[in-house]
Amino acid sequence: MLNNNKINILALSKALNGLLLLFTIGLLFTVVILGGTLATQINSKSRTLVPPTISQAFTISDGAVDSSYLQQMGEYVTYLKLNMTPKNVERQYGQLLDYVGSEAWSNIQPTLMADAQQIIKENVSSRFDVDTVNVSVPTLKVKVTGTLQKHVGSRALEPELASYIVDFAYEYGEISVLSIRKIKEST
Repeated sequence: MLNNNKINILALSKALNGLLLLFTIGLLFTVVILGGTLATQINSKSRTLVPPTISQAFTISDGAVDSSYLQQMGEYVTYLKLNMTPKNVERQYGQLLDYVGSEAWSNIQPTLMADAQQIIKENVSSRFDVDTVNVSVPTLKVKVTGTLQKHVGSRALEPELASYIVDFAYEYGEISVLSIRKIKEST
């Protein structure tokens, strides 16, 4: 009888172990499916910032942009940075900051705010007329060259030929500005 009980307990233990194994495999399968679904959702969710004026067709995806998109974004960002008056500089720079990525925010935001205060204090206006735009898709850099016309009050300063490099980042379908810097052209 004692031997019979041991055999029954052993059979019951084996059945319970088999059930637990099936349950564990089912949970593992569920975790894999949920993980895959989550990864798909993260990679397919995108927010693409588009310039208000679209002048030509462009292609974007969650992982890449084309040269037309970068060109239009580069022109728009330089427009926000360089076409301003004391009355609209805070609005222009505020819109520009919407495009600045979190990793560059701490570098760009204080500089723009200091520039805005100086523009208001000294009554400076500027206009940038774009002549050429060169795009590097692999590095996400846009070089914008044109004529920068500044006014201090009602006095016009000498127009200057200027070039700016706009560095972008593009991750998970979202473009962001990393830097805007003026470069010196070698003659």
